[in-house]
Parts: sequence; structure tokens; C-alpha cells
Amino acid sequence: GIDIKRAVLAFWVGYAADELRPLWLRLREHILTAGKIAVDETTVPVLDPGRGRTKKGYFWAVARDDRPWGGTDPPAVAFTYAPGRGAIHALELLDRYRGIVQCDGYQAYKTVANAKCGDAITLAFCWAHLRRRFFDVAEGGPAPIASEALARIAALYAIEKTIRGHSAEERRAVRQQQSKPLV
Repeated sequence: GIDIKRAVLAFWVGYAADELRPLWLRLREHILTAGKIAVDETTVPVLDPGRGRTKKGYFWAVARDDRPWGGTDPPAVAFTYAPGRGAIHALELLDRYRGIVQCDGYQAYKTVANAKCGDAITLAFCWAHLRRRFFDVAEGGPAPIASEALARIAALYAIEKTIRGHSAEERRAVRQQQSKPLV
């Protein structure tokens, strides 16, 4: 029943965010020390004052979690807001990062990889994002090629399940022997 004005609430949130900024910076720094990270962006409605509606903004997530592959570091994820989805935001997000970036096939990540010197960033595309496209086609009716792709991706997932928690060398050997022919 307490009436708190929007300006006061906005001030509180802004103040809290400013106080938490050092923690966010340290978390992001910790994540970017990993040899491989996952990056994705998703839309978020943002108030658009004076227009009486919302506009589209983006939360960019950067995450690390090597536990499924025997890593001992704790998982972490940091979110960054950006007003757009362009490569400029991805470049800022991954500034000074060196390693593997798992992502969807969005062009912004390719721009980042191409902008880095040498082999600073290696892109590893996400099977789940690719699978979704084949699933949409197969769901629409008979689609032999899409169905075959889904079966092969399912087989790749089954192989990955058997090597989860094994060393990088063991995973690579199994992937070369079993996964490479499927791909």
C-alpha cells in the first residue's frame, strides 16, 4: 500500500546497479579467462519513455562451464545490455578475449572472429541452433533430408553423452573416430 514514485524506484535500481558494477566487472573478467566460452543474445522489452510503449533491446550473455568435460572451475554467466544486436556490441563484449567462442551462426560473431588478429578467436557453432532449423522443416511434413540431419545430430548427441567427463584427448579421439563420419 505504499506509493513509491517511479523516479524513486528508478534511482534505487540505478544506485544498486552502480554498487554492483565492480562485482559484474570481476565476474566478466573471470569468465573471459576461460579457454572456451558460450555467447548468446536474446531480446528484451525496454521502456521507451514518451512514446507510451516498449522498444526492443538485447541481453548478451557470456558463460563458462567446463564441468561436463571434467573442469573444476565453477560455472559463471554475465549479462550485458545493449540497445542492438550489431557486431559493434559483440566486439565490445569480447574485447581482449582469446579462445573458443561457442555461438549460433549469427554474423556478428563471424565479424568478431575476423576482426581479431591471427587465431585469437575460434568459433564453435552450436548444434542446437542448427538442429532447430531442420526440426522446423521436418515438422512441416515429409522432409527426408531434414529427417536425416535430425537423426545424425541425435547420433552426435548420443556420442557426446558417452564421452562427457572424459579428458579432452579422449573426447577428441572418439569424435574423430565416431562423430567425424556423421558430420
